[in-house]
Amino acid sequence: MSRVPALVAMHADLAAALIRAAARVYGPVEDVEVLSNEGLSRDGLEEAIDQRVSGWTDGGLVFTDLWGGSCHVCGASAARGRGHIVVLSGLNLPTLLDYLHNRDHLGVEELADRLLQKGRESIRLQRAPAE
Repeated sequence: MSRVPALVAMHADLAAALIRAAARVYGPVEDVEVLSNEGLSRDGLEEAIDQRVSGWTDGGLVFTDLWGGSCHVCGASAARGRGHIVVLSGLNLPTLLDYLHNRDHLGVEELADRLLQKGRESIRLQRAPAE
């Protein structure tokens, strides 16, 4: 099975910051593209995403920060008609780390489902005990 490719497309410098944080925990992060929407029009962002995913013959994952935001909308548009390209919004560090650990031995669809669950499980509440 080949490695599932990924593009992290987010607002401002959030994508680069997440990759830097992941590298501190995981080690060097290779084969993950990073894209900021900063300074890009909607058309420019969609074109930039389209260029990055155009070579994905067996699919891949586009990670975005915000459902319905420009990165998500443009990612979904670029993925349309391209087979197994999945857009996953709301990326957080635990989900990114899980992707890095599992991208070499799971297929796109199975990995996407796993990451969705991981993202949900990683958001928790801890309340102070009542005094």
